[in-house]
Amino acid sequence: MATSSRKTALAALNAVTQNEGYSNIVIDKAIRTAGLAPRDAALASAIFYGVLEKRLTLDDAISHFLAKPKQKMDETVRNILRIAAYQMLYLDRIPDSAAVNEAVLCAAAYMNGRYKGFVNGVLRSFSRGRDALPPAESESVRWNIPQAVIDLWRRDYGAALTEKLLAAMSTRAETYIRVNTLKTTAEALCRTLPEGTAAVPAVENALSLHGAGDPTALPGFAEGLFHVQDLSSQLLCALVDPQPGERVADVCAAPGGKSFTLAERMQNRGALDAFDLYKGRVNLIRRGAERLGLSVVSAAVRDAADGPCEKQYDRVLCDVPCSGLGVIRRKPEIRYKNPESFAGLPALQLQILKHSAALVRPGGLLFYSTCTLHRAENAAVVEAFLQSNPAFEPYALPLSGISRSVPDEPAHMLTMMPMDFGGDGFFAAGLRRREAPAAERTG
Repeated sequence: MATSSRKTALAALNAVTQNEGYSNIVIDKAIRTAGLAPRDAALASAIFYGVLEKRLTLDDAISHFLAKPKQKMDETVRNILRIAAYQMLYLDRIPDSAAVNEAVLCAAAYMNGRYKGFVNGVLRSFSRGRDALPPAESESVRWNIPQAVIDLWRRDYGAALTEKLLAAMSTRAETYIRVNTLKTTAEALCRTLPEGTAAVPAVENALSLHGAGDPTALPGFAEGLFHVQDLSSQLLCALVDPQPGERVADVCAAPGGKSFTLAERMQNRGALDAFDLYKGRVNLIRRGAERLGLSVVSAAVRDAADGPCEKQYDRVLCDVPCSGLGVIRRKPEIRYKNPESFAGLPALQLQILKHSAALVRPGGLLFYSTCTLHRAENAAVVEAFLQSNPAFEPYALPLSGISRSVPDEPAHMLTMMPMDFGGDGFFAAGLRRREAPAAERTG
């Protein structure tokens, strides 16, 4: 029987490549189901994410050892080959012989061993010839990002910026946490966390973790001293800049990280309504707010596109559903989505933004954000909103000390890229609802 680590990685990869599962959900579930020890779980996770990140390179390398490279292959068999090839190319501590043998055992357990000889032959040839593999010819293989996504970025950001973006997307994403300033300070929290924890100059009370494993298992998490949140998301909350005592709405709030940071910036004074479409995700927000001691956060089920608009708020945040091209370092399966599947997103995003505008009081602020790098979902949506909503005007974002990657971007928009300060790819825009005309105010 194959070792649990490889079997677990294979089960998780099949769930992603065959059933379009979300990487973080399927690997966590697969590890729990297998009951792996921490060391085996770490290996399964490393192989799983490594194969997803390097899939194009692996498939190109494997093709050199196939008799019919363009012939359609069973997806489970392909994943078995990818797992072994990844170990041989990228995990120096694992001997080729072990990678091949474990792959053969996985093949023996699949479809009555029909592909056992095939897997054994391909991988033994791979082991003998891998050091003589030619350099990748295509840039999509070189960067492990499909050409359609590269072309999209070139159209939106130009060749020079896209080259920097591709290089940044080939690095591993850092893990960032947010200090709960209601309970502790960054200095005090750093003293309790593993060596390598460091403050991030770009955003106050943000910390980076290095080699700490699961951050929710660290000292202080259960006590509510911090929550996990990417740096770009934390910067977005700084741009929203809610003040103590204000009324704030987060209309697409789950899993709650932005709501928590906003509430902490409000010093837990005022009211913050965190909405989401699904009850289970709303319960997740409630549990997180309770752990952090954020009594101003009230979570409820609401459809951001057509839910009730009975209240008025000082600031409203719309972090809308998007294609996710800014977070492919954390969710590598996103890079393989067909860009044609993004076509319907701008209409939904614009609908959410228009509907949420009714929640903003006169003189109040409306913020739009995504975790994607795609102009059609970012600047184009904001521009369309302003054209059809004369009651709103651009609001210049407070970019103290923050540099821009995208040249000539207007003051009310900001595109954040991984090479800027290490966070995910993100977009933010600010809008202000004009004060009511004098005749309207006096009635």
